Amino acid sequence: FRFSSSLLESLQKRAEETGSTVTSLAERYVEEGIRRDAHPLVFFREGLGGRRPAIVGTRLDVGQVIETLRQSHNSTSETADYLSIPEPWVRAAVRYYADYQPEVDEWIERMHIVAEREESAWRREQAVLEPHA
Repeated sequence: FRFSSSLLESLQKRAEETGSTVTSLAERYVEEGIRRDAHPLVFFREGLGGRRPAIVGTRLDVGQVIETLRQSHNSTSETADYLSIPEPWVRAAVRYYADYQPEVDEWIERMHIVAEREESAWRREQAVLEPHA
């Protein structure tokens, strides 16, 4: 690929800021761009669990929508009602999940581990803060 000098300069600057290589950053942008074209209601964001797919116009990650869907016995309408989002947004998460299930499942598992760790830390803090008799 040949990039304009200004685009290459921006890419190099961003790679330095993120601690990645120009090649890996360019690959990520191309991969995410292709995914966005196929899944227009999904975007990508950084967070505690790393870079992950999320639903446009919400604070919901695809994994969160999928977990809620599973808890509602795969009812897209119940999931949409519970999350206060339109049903097509739930279906967009399902469609993305169908294409990238292993990746989303891995993120869900990481989030469970983080949640358990954070709950354990909170419980230890509460034990320190409790008044002693």
